[in-house]
Amino acid sequence: MNRSLFTLTALVLPLSAQLRITEVMSASAHDDSSANGDWFEITNTNETGDINITNFSFDDDSNTPGASGTFPSRTLAPGESAIVLNETTSAIFRNLWNIPASTIIITTSDISNFPGLSSGGDAVFLFNAGGSPIDSFTFGEATEGVSFARLNDGSDVPGNLSIEGVFGAYASDDDSQDIASPGISESTPDPVAPLFNSDLITSGLVGSSLASSAFRILTLDPNPGDTVTITATDLPSWLTLNDLGDGTASFSGTIPADTIGTFTFPVTATDNENLSITETFTFHALPIGSPIILNEYNGVASESFLGGGDEEDVDGEVDTRLGRVQGNGGAWVEFLITGDSANPSDPVDLRGWSLTISSDDETRTIQFSDHIALSTFAPGTLLTLTEEQDTSPTAFSLFSNRGSGGYTWSNIWMHDPILIDQDASSHPEDPAISSSNTLFTLRNSADEIVYGPSGESIAPEAGNVNAEEAFRLEANADFGITPLDINYDDGQSSTFGQPNIWSNNTMTQNFTNLASGTDTPSFGVISNVIASVGSYSATATHPGTAVTIVTAPDFLNIDTSTPPTITITNNRPLTAADVGGHEVTLQSGDGFLVYQLQVLNPAPALIVNEYNAVAPDRYLRGGTLAADATGTTASDSHFGRILGNGGNWLELIVVGDGGPGFTDLTDWTIEVGTVVEVSGLFTPLSTITLDSASDWTNVANGTILTFIDENTAGGGLDTEFNRVNLLTTEGYAWTNIDLSSDSISTTSPTLFDTNSSNTVILIRDAADNIIFGPVGEGIAPTSGVGGSEIFELEGNPSPSISSIAEAAAGIAGYDDSSSSSTFGAPNLFDEVGDDVADVPQDFSPFIQTATLFETFLADNGLAGASATDDSDSDGFDNINEYLFGGDPSQASSFPVTVLDPTTGTVSINVRIDDPNFTLTPERGSDLVTWVTDELDVVDSASTLGTSFVLRNVTYTGSEPRQFFRLNTNPE
Repeated sequence: MNRSLFTLTALVLPLSAQLRITEVMSASAHDDSSANGDWFEITNTNETGDINITNFSFDDDSNTPGASGTFPSRTLAPGESAIVLNETTSAIFRNLWNIPASTIIITTSDISNFPGLSSGGDAVFLFNAGGSPIDSFTFGEATEGVSFARLNDGSDVPGNLSIEGVFGAYASDDDSQDIASPGISESTPDPVAPLFNSDLITSGLVGSSLASSAFRILTLDPNPGDTVTITATDLPSWLTLNDLGDGTASFSGTIPADTIGTFTFPVTATDNENLSITETFTFHALPIGSPIILNEYNGVASESFLGGGDEEDVDGEVDTRLGRVQGNGGAWVEFLITGDSANPSDPVDLRGWSLTISSDDETRTIQFSDHIALSTFAPGTLLTLTEEQDTSPTAFSLFSNRGSGGYTWSNIWMHDPILIDQDASSHPEDPAISSSNTLFTLRNSADEIVYGPSGESIAPEAGNVNAEEAFRLEANADFGITPLDINYDDGQSSTFGQPNIWSNNTMTQNFTNLASGTDTPSFGVISNVIASVGSYSATATHPGTAVTIVTAPDFLNIDTSTPPTITITNNRPLTAADVGGHEVTLQSGDGFLVYQLQVLNPAPALIVNEYNAVAPDRYLRGGTLAADATGTTASDSHFGRILGNGGNWLELIVVGDGGPGFTDLTDWTIEVGTVVEVSGLFTPLSTITLDSASDWTNVANGTILTFIDENTAGGGLDTEFNRVNLLTTEGYAWTNIDLSSDSISTTSPTLFDTNSSNTVILIRDAADNIIFGPVGEGIAPTSGVGGSEIFELEGNPSPSISSIAEAAAGIAGYDDSSSSSTFGAPNLFDEVGDDVADVPQDFSPFIQTATLFETFLADNGLAGASATDDSDSDGFDNINEYLFGGDPSQASSFPVTVLDPTTGTVSINVRIDDPNFTLTPERGSDLVTWVTDELDVVDSASTLGTSFVLRNVTYTGSEPRQFFRLNTNPE
């Protein structure tokens, strides 16, 4: 029998057979009802030919060709995908997924019927135009908001479900996001390493066995058919990792009682391609009980509102104490003192404890001081800590009904200088409390973990705290609550300083288990924490029991003899020696009143006159360039009417002792920062330092000093000393400092921002004594400064100006003024408060009736002599002896010029304490033409005292012969 051999060509399938169903969404989570319909994706998996799907059809589990109508006339290019959507229009769906216009979306407007796909499990069958089946996709119970997906070869993606960032899957833009890849289908990839499909973090209570823990390490291998092995190294001796053989692993072991803390170790997932991934696992061993637990924290972002929406939403969520405010009161956390279950009435002592707050972006530490007021927190106390003082200032027992089965509330400001050790605390630019996995850990004075970490990623039921929610304990106050309690949850209600509320406001936290039968004495909030010039007066509510003065300065008299009022006054006039902060602590039982009294300088030599708060995108007094909000054109006397009103600038006045003369400002500092309301507690953000340059040695009283962050080219103004000098006629001069330059007279700050957000200034002398301030918005005026206004002194400059005085009719003080702005010139203000024309500040007390030169002549017995006289006939006229260090009454004392022939340096003593003269070195070759270039000028100490420097001038050029001179006030 003969056999014939035939060569068989490869079997070529029809193109329609290469059309596959590559994705199905049967349970969209979209909030938008116009984009949450079921959908599936078909893909031309052919590498070369187009597929015309005209009259193709599909059906669900009835598997009937044409049951859902036929597709319209469409053609899919190789690799192209189309989406079949159970919605009448595709616009909203396309926008939520950012799907290109070129991607085909077939809606129910194009086909006769779209049978709903069951979220409990279903199938999609695909037929060609002749009714023959070409593909099917059978799926089980859906995970809401996650699609089922396949690769182009028909194999399921690992795990069957889309994973964000894997095989093109991503999150939609809807608030309730879906995870899928509509219009995107991928081929089977080259082998890649496995992925961890769970957070590598877990927690357990000390003493507990992990054998029954539900926690599993989950892995995913993108390579179809691969298996994964899970291993770990450097585990604690009490912990064992068990590979379960199905891409998961569990832990076993018992956590010893002495291992409280956090443990980290590497975990590796390896597939049978020998590809692996190693990541760090974090295991928290938690205390089984604690005298203090986390009760609530605010996760609302600074630009958001609780529950979302806008401020005007009448049905919007509100905090039960704070109301509806943007940011929901800022960064705050609330703890609950549970005490010792064995001794339920004993107070908890937090002295020396520390609180670590960590999130995905920040970590900060709050170190409690050793103050006695931190030693007596009774069980049942809600203790809040606030980043922003206007949320609530430091106060104890703000509310107390613990004796009747209720609770007590106390608050501590995180920047409190008495109760929080600020030097041992860290203060990042952004508070760590947020919706990004915020965790709290408390350590006692021995640095042992007492509680935590506790928060979003620890609590098993908390879910994902978003930027419009709070994290809270949804359970009654009790001793046995741990960070792993299932009653920790996220929600869109908030109860700062009050019992938590949940279940649509139907459940309220109960404190009966912690009631002690005794209320904490509650002091009222102090009425005044800033001492005015010369005196101080404040009041508080008497707790009704004996009051002990724990700490107070000796200049205070504290009268507790007339309950319920405590009266605090000074018992002697306050002096410059009292300037600064002073602790005042009163105690009644386990109740305290603690505050810092800020005493202001009674006679400042340098005061704040004005600063610009106009925002960069606004005009003075609002409106447009053509007209402000009142229909006129408010403008600055120097800059005119421009956006931003000249930018960040600050204006001071040298007032000295109130009359003509000079003030040495060498090494003085101007701190620019913020302070909230009337606390007097100042936080500097930048510092301007007046260095030891000669310009600051003798600054004339009456001088206006402006500091600006841009030079003339940048829209500001270049540095210039005595730019205006009207000291002998009107009593003032003007010097400007450009902080953006390398001026020898200032140390430029890293941040200089004068704005309408509680900008405050503090001035210190060279010995770090407080000269003036804090002064600014929130001090006076307490009403604030708007983003189209300036802050200004409305009154005549003098050492009697108080930084806490608000301007009023006939009273010199500070106010927000939108009507005028006078950079580098006297302020204009309404002197009598009756809307008459504004008047300028009066600088006449600073008018110099005699110049320094005239005083010099008089001191040498030459009153009335002229500058050009040579009174002692030594060849030097009087003005030269004055400027260069001679005695016009002694022929033997005259200016001396020294030439060093080896270096070509000319040295001469030069007076620096008279702002009326600027001595500029010049050179020339013919005694006619003079220039200033190619001269190296170095000043050193003079033997004639601090009124002079030894000016050393060296010619650095190459011309053979040069003459030198010092030109007075050159043009």
